Amino acid sequence: MALFFLDIRNFTPLIEKHPAFDVIQIVKKLFSAFQNIIRINHGKIIETTGDGFYAAFGFHGNVKEAVNAAVQSGLAILKILDRLNARSLEKSLSQRIDVGIGVHVGSVATGNLHLGAKDHFVIMGYPVNVASRLQTATKELNNNFIVSADVVNVLRDPLLEGESRTIHLKGVAEPLGVHLIGRTYA
Repeated sequence: MALFFLDIRNFTPLIEKHPAFDVIQIVKKLFSAFQNIIRINHGKIIETTGDGFYAAFGFHGNVKEAVNAAVQSGLAILKILDRLNARSLEKSLSQRIDVGIGVHVGSVATGNLHLGAKDHFVIMGYPVNVASRLQTATKELNNNFIVSADVVNVLRDPLLEGESRTIHLKGVAEPLGVHLIGRTYA
């Protein structure tokens, strides 16, 4: 599967400056737009964490389609976020909203965990952790969209290669090849 992690940057200062209700409305608007993009690309949001979420692609079809759908979703999210910033968010908040996106691909386990009175669909495995760490690395590498070399190898698309680096991720034993396919933070 292709694993996709997204986090809103500088969320704490945003919530410090604006009433919580207003921030929640903004996050709802953003996540609704992001969820629509992911759904159109045959992905599914697995879990949200306040100002972030992770999604998976590859429930149907092959791994190349899953990886392409995840990357295209990320690019579309960045594009719509630019439009939303220009049209309303920068004016109403007096600041831009940026996100960090990390995408990785690999074999995972899926299933349901029964917690309380509900079943929760989960995806677990090393690739999930790597994708999460890639999203975190967007801060350190000052680039809003980072994919693993494995993602680029599956796509074999030179237009998406971006700047390549080898980095060390927290909790990951071996160095990982990555490609910075987004842009720097303002």
